[in-house]
Amino acid sequence: MKKKQIVDSFVGVIVLLIGVLYLLFPLYHINNLKLINIVMFSILGVVSFGQFLLNKKSKDYTGLFNLGAYISFVILMIKFDISRPKVLSICILTWVALEAIIKFKKSDYYNDRRDRMWKISLVMLVFFIISGILTSINLRYSEEVRMIMMGFLLFIDGILEIIDPVVKSLI
Repeated sequence: MKKKQIVDSFVGVIVLLIGVLYLLFPLYHINNLKLINIVMFSILGVVSFGQFLLNKKSKDYTGLFNLGAYISFVILMIKFDISRPKVLSICILTWVALEAIIKFKKSDYYNDRRDRMWKISLVMLVFFIISGILTSINLRYSEEVRMIMMGFLLFIDGILEIIDPVVKSLI
């Protein structure tokens, strides 16, 4: 594996682990979703900025774009009252839309380079959008369920982030 693929895999593992943390928080009765979202997405923003700095030589700006999406989500979490499910759903859909644009740009980059990865990247984009929409629909329940739904969304995003560099190295 190249350095870029190792860095991308590491970032995917971190996103996956943060998704697992979201799934574990309700077990320990930690359910302040607003504070947890702000802290975790800030951590993801720092990790994405590190990804950008490490991948700067390969001219991959995905980490920088992800940083913008994470910062936008943190700003939405600070600005709005997410105790209402509709507001939280709109915030999550906004983040999913920004991430989908970033993932689509990456698959378009693969398509421009005549790389076969664009088909796999497009399928992963569809899975991410579907999981984001399903997550935003199921937020009318308790705070623990909202936390678990966010955990599943980040878990799926982490798996999709890991698949990309692993398949790229195998191709």
